[in-house]
Amino acid sequence: MAEETPETGDARREADRVFTAVREALRLLESIPDAGVRAAAAGLVLREWPAERSLPKDIRQQAVAYLHEEQGLDFPEIGVLIGTDRSRAWRIWKGMS
Repeated sequence: MAEETPETGDARREADRVFTAVREALRLLESIPDAGVRAAAAGLVLREWPAERSLPKDIRQQAVAYLHEEQGLDFPEIGVLIGTDRSRAWRIWKGMS
């Protein structure tokens, strides 16, 4: 049996669940009856979307900090757990990645 990784296991299922919810939320734009307002609202979402990229990064950093500081895992262990190497896990913890 193949080893479960973040790309194939629980993390993938949870990420897919979040993606589905985000897509459903974005589909709300289609329900705006006025085409002009719909286009303008979609433009605002497009313009402001890049700022939202920091939220998953912050959530990941908080989770890695919890694993390290509260659960006592070292960075090689965290790297294996989240599907990366120890140096990337450390950079995530430090907010550099």
